Amino acid sequence: MLPQIRSLLSRSLPLVGTLYLVYLALQPPPIRYVGVVCLAVVTPFLVGWVAGNVFGVGPWAST
Repeated sequence: MLPQIRSLLSRSLPLVGTLYLVYLALQPPPIRYVGVVCLAVVTPFLVGWVAGNVFGVGPWAST
């Protein structure tokens, strides 16, 4: 059971982190600026992660 929980947690961590950054980007300044800058850095990695997990392409694809 523990490996299943770990797998679920490791697969959902990028989405939860991105949602938190979106939350920060929606807050009043100066927190908004931190959220926007972090999203600008993380978004290409998120797109690659989604492409690997959903479409099976890229470095995050399951083999």
